Amino acid sequence: MPAPKRRITVEQRDRALRLRRGLTVSFGVVGGVAVAALGVAAADAHAGTSTSTVSTSSVTSSTGTTTTPSASSSSTASSSGSASLPTGSASTGSSASASTVSGGS
Repeated sequence: MPAPKRRITVEQRDRALRLRRGLTVSFGVVGGVAVAALGVAAADAHAGTSTSTVSTSSVTSSTGTTTTPSASSSSTASSSGSASLPTGSASTGSSASASTVSGGS
């Protein structure tokens, strides 16, 4: 036989609603802080960990000039996010219309 249902008072209902509201807000704040902390940890753990390598080749145009980009360079970014880029130049086009791009410092 089921136990008889007893009625709750207004004070008990209000206290239960305050508890539920407090728990909902607390879980929301804790969840937001956890997501932010995980985002910061992921960004810090994987920031600037790529390595790039530049290959070299020589290009000879129809005028007989030869351009050689810089030798093979390797650049690894530090944990602070700064990196040095390799320097070099590249030439494209024909003898009538040629362009050269140089980079680096």
